[in-house]
Amino acid sequence: MPHNLGPSDGTNGQGTTTNSSTTTVHDQPEPPFVKETNDSASYASTVPGSDPEHMRDAHDEKAHTSGVNATFGDGAVMESGRRGYMVVFGGFLIVMAAIGYVSIYGIFQSKYNEIYGAKGKSPSDISFIGSLASGFQFGFTIFTGPIMNKFGYKVTLWGGAIISSLGLLLASWCTELWQVYLTQGVMFGIGASLLNLACTAIPPLWYNKNRGLAMGICFCGAGIGGLAFGFIIPALINAVDIYWTLRIFAIFHFVCTGFAAIIMRAPRQLAGPPIAKEKDIMNLSILKDPGFMLWFLAAALFGFAYVIPFAYVPSYAKDVIGLDANVQGGQLLAIMSGANAVGRIIIGIAGDRLGPIPVAGFCFLAAGASCFVWMFAMTHGALIGFSVMYGFFSGAFFTMIASITANIVGLANLGSGLTLVYIINTPGNLFTLPIAGKIYENAGNYKSMIGYNAAMYFTGGLLLFCLMFFNKYTKK
Repeated sequence: MPHNLGPSDGTNGQGTTTNSSTTTVHDQPEPPFVKETNDSASYASTVPGSDPEHMRDAHDEKAHTSGVNATFGDGAVMESGRRGYMVVFGGFLIVMAAIGYVSIYGIFQSKYNEIYGAKGKSPSDISFIGSLASGFQFGFTIFTGPIMNKFGYKVTLWGGAIISSLGLLLASWCTELWQVYLTQGVMFGIGASLLNLACTAIPPLWYNKNRGLAMGICFCGAGIGGLAFGFIIPALINAVDIYWTLRIFAIFHFVCTGFAAIIMRAPRQLAGPPIAKEKDIMNLSILKDPGFMLWFLAAALFGFAYVIPFAYVPSYAKDVIGLDANVQGGQLLAIMSGANAVGRIIIGIAGDRLGPIPVAGFCFLAAGASCFVWMFAMTHGALIGFSVMYGFFSGAFFTMIASITANIVGLANLGSGLTLVYIINTPGNLFTLPIAGKIYENAGNYKSMIGYNAAMYFTGGLLLFCLMFFNKYTKK
């Protein structure tokens, strides 16, 4: 992957113009994205009182052990190179294990419908397991941010790996629905929140021009995981039942996230003036920015939209078309997840070249349009077509979240911006599946529920295009 050659749009995160020789960087309370260069002397010349020749010798010696070097701020030399690739791979493993599980949760929900439906529980009651997991994954970010600031990335990563894996493991011994709420819902969601924020915050520190591609590779793990799990999980459930499937998956989850916790870290400063440490837990003044509020609202609506097809396509396949929810339903989720993986990489590349905001806006509208294919799908082939189309476009939010947030609030406020965006996702992720379940129960069919899903995407997409025009005419 090419390294950091500077912002592709000629501006920094706050719209400040740059050229080929200079880059305006604000005082940073947290490390900004990196900018690659091969001129060692240029780093030293920006450090007051430094000797360029001496700095060149020291820098060259460190370059042999740290790969391609990069600058943070004015004159600070940061490591990059192969360690950056390892960080992206660690992020990929976390997303594959944690968010990939969310992609195929519909398989577990179909099985829970059989188990707890026989005990008199409604579909909306059962769907609350997934809502709790998704809701805590984003909502607990209000605590995850301060935890990461106080204890660092390593404690955050290991805490997430242990708590989420333990939640899945304990769920395998649950006999009542409320117990599953606490384990597979709350515990897994808290652990996933710790993992998710860390793997979103660390990779952008290593990349600038290609950060969309780097994040696309990280988050395509959800699609790869969903593709593989969509075939493996149903086979395991049929072979050893759902409880042993949870135990096996918990072990796999801990291996992946534990290894990621070992290899992921922020880049180290090799030379130059020290980077200022972040003092404020969260900068709430960014909520006064109208542009950020448009992104804030679009992100909130995405929370109400994303997980519905992943949860309800297997039951739709069973109830409307007469397919096996466990086998064909799992395969449809696998197809959706595979398209999601491809889409996140391509969307990341497109965002680097065309701009993250218009690309994300188009993808929101395309994902909403795909819901009409689902609404009128009466054959297995039509559901496959929907799964491909929805899977491809629906992952844009995760790929573009860091780039869009940095574009609006600047690099100095990226941590605060990400935390707020994840928090506003919480209501949607927490309540959308019960809402969808109630819509289905009251209407007696899936069409109204699918229309609700499409409406969330269309409104979010329109807000993103409003943001694009707002930036165009206010940040010249």
